[in-house]
Amino acid sequence: MADSTEPITIKKYANRRLYDTDSSRYVVLADLARMVRNGIEFEVVDVSSGDDLTRTVLTQIIVEEEA
Repeated sequence: MADSTEPITIKKYANRRLYDTDSSRYVVLADLARMVRNGIEFEVVDVSSGDDLTRTVLTQIIVEEEA
């Protein structure tokens, strides 16, 4: 597991796949929503550009939860 002071890095690939570097597995938005509910901090980073996509992904989670 990641150190509690360091957020888990989730890598987002061009094919929309999300990879959890802490558990070495691919995840979906539902997995990230579960992490939010459990208070697990993470950051989402675009692999090709290095951009921080955390806010965008959190917005996606909220929209899907509301639907």
